[in-house]
Amino acid sequence: MSSSEWREATLANSGIEIIDGDRGKNYPNGSDFSDVGYCLFLNAKNVTSEGFVFNENMFITKQKDELLKKGKLRREDIILTTRGTVGNVGYFNRKIKYENMRINSGMVILRCLESKVLPEFAYWLFRSPIIQNQIHSIRTGSAQPQLPITVMKNLKLAIPSILEQKTITDTIFSLDDKIELNKKINDNLKQQTKVLFKEMFLPLSLPESWKETTIDHV
Repeated sequence: MSSSEWREATLANSGIEIIDGDRGKNYPNGSDFSDVGYCLFLNAKNVTSEGFVFNENMFITKQKDELLKKGKLRREDIILTTRGTVGNVGYFNRKIKYENMRINSGMVILRCLESKVLPEFAYWLFRSPIIQNQIHSIRTGSAQPQLPITVMKNLKLAIPSILEQKTITDTIFSLDDKIELNKKINDNLKQQTKVLFKEMFLPLSLPESWKETTIDHV
């Protein structure tokens, strides 16, 4: 399919629903959070320019979760940050180990009508320079950048057929998996190098055999 056959749309009429979070009286505060719990309440550190990161997590109880009306994620939802660091994207697919997740007030959920837009395609689309450049050009505020929903609705998208979306995302995810595998291999090699260095140059069993000297006396 050529680019001329792609469907042009704004976010408002693309087949992607924008869902805001709960900001009412039951919105969690400091005392509601814990290191473990029923529902992961996403914070800004969880949604990065590279996708989800779960190093610093905040959880709420099931009882607190049930008091909140909006902002609960479903599998295949896309998360977009809209305050502070604007434009970071996460994808709640089957690889994410947490079953229950909610957005905070600085995010929105993008939920796809899959007959029009595949979630995995929307994820990569919103990470693309085409969308990211638009986001950064229309955001408001200087000290605290924001992306209001009313403004976000005007984002311009180019969307191919479902078949083409599938082909594109299969290719990207395949490459992304290879990058992730190479990263793990590199991390493992770095760790092995550290161990080898320690064994060769810092022998713990014979520390008394080492002495200080200058290069010209070696």
